[in-house]
Amino acid sequence: MVIEFAARLKAAGIDKVLDIGCGSGRHLVCMAQTGLSVYGLDNSPYGLRLATEWLAHESLQARLILADARQKLPFPDNAFDAVISTQVIHHARLATVQATAREIARIVRPGGLILISVPIKKHEDEDFLEIEPNTFVPLNGSEKGLPHHIFQENELPELFPSFETLDISLRGTVVLVYMGRQN
Repeated sequence: MVIEFAARLKAAGIDKVLDIGCGSGRHLVCMAQTGLSVYGLDNSPYGLRLATEWLAHESLQARLILADARQKLPFPDNAFDAVISTQVIHHARLATVQATAREIARIVRPGGLILISVPIKKHEDEDFLEIEPNTFVPLNGSEKGLPHHIFQENELPELFPSFETLDISLRGTVVLVYMGRQN
């Protein structure tokens, strides 16, 4: 989906893209290979180091920022032509997820695009504690203790009211993908 999105951005003349929760850089590398001006934000110094190494190995460039997406994003209004975030913004209580969505809307210019993916089901092999409606904390596994808001299909358009929905689809049985254009 990111490869298709990057091609769509390039074809539309969109250039400046932020990957929120870029981790080790898999989407950064993909987008930089298409010639986009790429920025990556993550709260893991280790992930950003891996991204830096991968980009260098591929002779690609991206601006990497150490920051927590659950806080105010360190960018001015309308700073980006597009934002992607895959399986990241759901890692919080709903109020924080909503605040992150408002920050994404703030930094995407009018006419800019977003591609957001979130879970619609919990992992069945983990035990969870429900801490608010549709928000669960895993009691075991690699994300033990990290809240997960599990989305309903109608929530993403509601979460991004200033965006026109271009596409909303399921990837497999547990991931919901939303693409929107800022009004």
